[in-house]
Amino acid sequence: MYADVFTGDPRWQAMDAPAARAASPATGGRSCCPPPNSPPPRRRRRAGSLRHLAEVIRTHRMAPGMAVDKDVVAGVLAGDLRYLTDPVPVVAVARASHHIVNLPFGDDDVQRLTVAVAHLKALLAAAHESDRRAPYLLPVPRPASALVERDAGLSHAAPADQIQLAWTPIVPTADTPPRRASTWLRPAAWVALLAIFAVGVLVGAAGSRLASSRPIADPTRPVAEAPARNARSACQSPGPSRPAGPVIMGAPGTPSGESIKPNWWANVLPVELRHTPTGFSATVPTGSTLPQEFLVARSGITMITGHRYRFDFTVTSDRPLDILLRIQDKTPPHYRPSLVESVPIGRTACRYSFTFTAAVTSHTTGEVTFQLGGQGAYTVRVDDAVLVEIDS
Repeated sequence: MYADVFTGDPRWQAMDAPAARAASPATGGRSCCPPPNSPPPRRRRRAGSLRHLAEVIRTHRMAPGMAVDKDVVAGVLAGDLRYLTDPVPVVAVARASHHIVNLPFGDDDVQRLTVAVAHLKALLAAAHESDRRAPYLLPVPRPASALVERDAGLSHAAPADQIQLAWTPIVPTADTPPRRASTWLRPAAWVALLAIFAVGVLVGAAGSRLASSRPIADPTRPVAEAPARNARSACQSPGPSRPAGPVIMGAPGTPSGESIKPNWWANVLPVELRHTPTGFSATVPTGSTLPQEFLVARSGITMITGHRYRFDFTVTSDRPLDILLRIQDKTPPHYRPSLVESVPIGRTACRYSFTFTAAVTSHTTGEVTFQLGGQGAYTVRVDDAVLVEIDS
């Protein structure tokens, strides 16, 4: 109640100004308290900072028609050509700098900076024009007229170190005839094209024959080149014959070991694998595109690098096709093979024999794989498979 009376009475309001003047000596000439509803005081900018210069320019309207902030001031002081070629920000920054340190900046100073900016702009334009014309100019020697002497109607050229160079643009004129190939070159060009085409056809045919005779490669596993002395036999009559030598892999259970699968095994369940007394029979389903997607293998084989081996087996199927035989080391990531062969099979049983040299030493990590995928649905049977070391 009393507060309302005191603040609402004009007599008390008239005492505010004398009270503020009385308190000014103690507060250094400042008011004892800010006016009601006034925003908090802003932190003073450091003198000469980018923000301070921008505030001075905006406060005193030193850059008419242009909004100048601290980034524009920084561009002028850093030498950014976007701002140095405009006299408005250049003059504004210079004028604000003089204003902060209380130094005069008159019309003569403004005119001097304006002329300097115009000169800089002209130099930049000339430089851009020179860059644009440079690819179309060539140096042409032309002696200076003062260095050419005429004696008895003969002109003597000046020394080489006194010759001036003049840049002459190369511009085709309407009188310049178009370039045409010589008429005698046209038949020769046609003959050359026909010869190149014929050579390409011959090379393509030879490449196709070579590609068709190569064995199928495994596209997912890195295949090292097998030794050059590998040999294979043609289709022979079936039988359990084998060469003399230590048996590395024979009937199921050979070799034997706790961590070795004693018989043939399939990598996926869709392959219906049935063991027989002499080998296996596998029904391969559809749904594969690569040979290694469906395979039947024997593991736990030991081979020594550089030793010679021979692998014999009898194979038959319910329709003609090719399967991939791969004898390899199963250690990832290389799965380095010693033998990779494409084997044609069909309804007639065939006995095949492959001789090869081991490319890597495998201590129970070797395996014999028949890769059966990518051929659709069929049934294959393998009997009397034996791997023998024939030469160490």
